[in-house]
Amino acid sequence: MKMRLVKHIVLAMFVLMQCGPAFGRGKRTTSASEKEIRALEEQRNQAIVHGDAATLERMTSDNYTFITLRGELRNKAEIVKGFQSGSFKYDSRTISDLKIRIYGDTAIVTGRSSQEGKENGKDYSGDYRFTRVYIRQRGSWVTVALQATLIQP
Repeated sequence: MKMRLVKHIVLAMFVLMQCGPAFGRGKRTTSASEKEIRALEEQRNQAIVHGDAATLERMTSDNYTFITLRGELRNKAEIVKGFQSGSFKYDSRTISDLKIRIYGDTAIVTGRSSQEGKENGKDYSGDYRFTRVYIRQRGSWVTVALQATLIQP
């Protein structure tokens, strides 16, 4: 009976020793990933305000999908071209209320943006709620999808 109890205790200790580091790594990775995504959101916002098409191209997957507040569907090439040509121009843009959830190599960001600007001559000024999806590819996070909704006054 005593020997059996000792075996169970030893087995439990072994399992805890093996799982303990994994639990710690998971917490650090999630926290580090959340910080990385938050920084990417800030970098992306600055790229939009400054019309930095090269940064937007680097941060965006080739199969990117964006659904605008008007229900327009845009891809990476259209967005990069819009900023390169100057037909997408933002005078100001701030982001706030970011909520970041990490699911392995996928991150979902919800947030709010307030902006003043135009795309292809259409006014895109206002306050928005958005959902952006990132995936980790070859060790780097890239955005694969965005959907924005205008907040009605």
